[in-house]
Order: sequence, then C-alpha cells, then structure tokens
Amino acid sequence: MISRMVQLPNTPENSGLVQEFLDETRRRISNGIDITFTNKANEELKDLALDFNVEVADIETAIENLSTENYFRGIDPSRKADFEVCAFSATVGKDNVRIYLKFGLEVQGLQILLFSNHVPDYPMNQPFKNY
Repeated sequence: MISRMVQLPNTPENSGLVQEFLDETRRRISNGIDITFTNKANEELKDLALDFNVEVADIETAIENLSTENYFRGIDPSRKADFEVCAFSATVGKDNVRIYLKFGLEVQGLQILLFSNHVPDYPMNQPFKNY
C-alpha cells in the first residue's frame, strides 16, 4: 500500500517550511553533498534520458533551482522516518520537460536521496504557485 503524501495548504507558515527544506537542500549541495538516486530513480532517469535526453546534471540543476512555487506535496517522513520527503513539479533538460521530482533530506545525517524523477502520471497541483 502506497500512502499519499500530504499537501500543505498555502499559508505563510507552510511556505516558510518548504523554503527551509529548499534552503537546507541547497546548503547541503553547496557543501559538496551529492544527490543519491534510488534504484527506482535511476531507472526513471534512464527513461528520461532516452525520451528527452535528460542527464543527472539536469536533475541536479532542477533541484538547485526549485522554489516554493514548484511545491507539490510533503514534507512527510519516509517509511523508516529517516528522511523528510517532499515532491515538486520541475522543468528539466533542453526540451523543458515537466517532471515529478520527489527527494528526501536525511534527518540524522546529510544525505539527499532522490526517490522519483519522471513525467507525472496525473496533473500536479502547485498550491503555492501564483497562476
């Protein structure tokens, strides 16, 4: 059974929580922490590479350029509660393909773990985006 991630409502407090998640992500990257891809994320990246010529660097750039407007769902604990996990809608590659991007920040460590990076199966509401 896969549980759905919680979508935070658009409030200044929640926007601040998402911004803190993004700031911590950028801090870890700037300190030399690499983004680790799960096996599932690696397989999805292969599909993105074949279909849209997307590379690891494109995913890394997308993560570094995320804003609260890209927010989709989260910030939820992982199954083992060892990561805080958040999902975003992001644009990647030369074709500017829109993808579902879900990654986590290790709670008791520094790892950044990418769980998903694929073309979304469903429309992605972005509650903090000004349309």
